Amino acid sequence: MAAEFGVRLPVAGPLANRDSIRRGAVEAERLGYDTLWVHDYLVWNQELDSMHISCGSKETFLEALESPDYVPKFYESLSNLAFVAGITDRIRLGAAVLCLPYREPLATAKQIATIDDLSGGRVDLGIGQGAAKSTRNVEFEVMGIDRATKVKHTREMFEAMREVWINDVASFRGEFYEFEGAQVYPKPAQAPHPPIWIGGVKDLSLKMIADYADGWLSFWITPEQFPTATGRLNAMLEERGREPDSLKVGTEIHVYLESTVEKARRDVNATMRAFDDAYEGTSGTFALEAEVDHTAEMWNSSLIGTPETVSERIAAYMEAGCTVFEMKFIYHNVDHMVEQWTRFSEEVAPNFR
Repeated sequence: MAAEFGVRLPVAGPLANRDSIRRGAVEAERLGYDTLWVHDYLVWNQELDSMHISCGSKETFLEALESPDYVPKFYESLSNLAFVAGITDRIRLGAAVLCLPYREPLATAKQIATIDDLSGGRVDLGIGQGAAKSTRNVEFEVMGIDRATKVKHTREMFEAMREVWINDVASFRGEFYEFEGAQVYPKPAQAPHPPIWIGGVKDLSLKMIADYADGWLSFWITPEQFPTATGRLNAMLEERGREPDSLKVGTEIHVYLESTVEKARRDVNATMRAFDDAYEGTSGTFALEAEVDHTAEMWNSSLIGTPETVSERIAAYMEAGCTVFEMKFIYHNVDHMVEQWTRFSEEVAPNFR
């Protein structure tokens, strides 16, 4: 099976603006990537900008902080997808992942269906329940949503949207959402709805994946840990009458290419160190050792090195059953981003096509 490679657009942080998003979308399609990915925050602040680096590098943030014009910026996910849908023709459009507890089902279902229809059926919809409080996420508190119910919110929200997508006249009654006789068009171009990717690694997330998903978008999992992770997920699939290994398996993963492994690791060290605090409590779920070195696990579940060593690591992921890569390149400016994307498309991706 061939690998699928997607790139995270520069939609957050100091490099996020109309021109960089446009250039990223056009270049990714030209270079033959499979998917453009965006991620989802509504509330964004300087602390998150300094730690949750999916678009740029720690150095980029520190340089921007010296400017009197600096503001922490994050473009809204579905608006992003609508924008890039209009300037691309073939590449798929992914959300990794849309946090459902923050949203309302009717309007969100209509937005997604509209983007899917206008793009010619190119949406890959990742859904999730929102980040843990340990990652400095504050959206639940700002919006007054109980963290204890976020999984229930996510399940209900998806089920309510699914009713809108598949029925001419949709009704739903749940604990958090309720509507009657909703006639909402257009329907998604992809029937019955766009492919559903679900993120997360904890058991409650894995159960949602087994119930609803077409694909699992994991994070901070090494190739060596995937047999444990997919074994747990396959058991849940079997309990639900679904075929084991019937899901696509993907991973969100940081990427950086250089001429030597040592130089690559030096170049991204500041950015990787920021993740120690940013993702506290999110790694180690499928660790094979009793004592987990979370920092080492983050490095080992990233693609940082030469084209040769990165290719070897991708081969290990694929051997473990992970074939979809949602890649968060580390870069210092948009030119550097395009250089990294180009090098990967020329020196790594052809090994897996």
